[in-house]
Amino acid sequence: MSELILLRAAGPDDLDAALALHRRCSPDTLARRYHGPADEADGYLPHLLDPRHGRALAARTVSGRLVGLGHLLWDGTEAEVALLVEDAWQRRGVGSALLRALVEMAAREQREAVYTVASPSDAGMLAVMRAVGLSVERHPEEGAVVLSARLAARPTATVLPARAHG
Repeated sequence: MSELILLRAAGPDDLDAALALHRRCSPDTLARRYHGPADEADGYLPHLLDPRHGRALAARTVSGRLVGLGHLLWDGTEAEVALLVEDAWQRRGVGSALLRALVEMAAREQREAVYTVASPSDAGMLAVMRAVGLSVERHPEEGAVVLSARLAARPTATVLPARAHG
């Protein structure tokens, strides 16, 4: 059974739904997303849903249930991307859809690259980045790996005047 997922901007009004999403995620999923104890995850949401710090996207079922969140956090000329997908919805394309939309947003905001900080054992984020066509570089850091991808310059469309046929 496949259900349609809709992406839309998320913000402070989505806090209750995001907290409910956290309750449906396993401690391992929350720890991979927030790089710390699962019981501290709720405290990050007000910052992540605040548009002053970047952009957030909600992945919702047609019935309105929040099943995933994507975040794009401004960091100079780059943007950090982060994903959280409810355990029952993982490996169903939700993370890829969120990341694809976040990368497009970063490109529109003229960011040079996107990156994420992951655990060295977290193959999921690397797989999602590659699945959306990003050329990923791995940079080991203390207890983590930074996965980064440069964003290709996007050509601007040129509108040519229509020629009259006679």
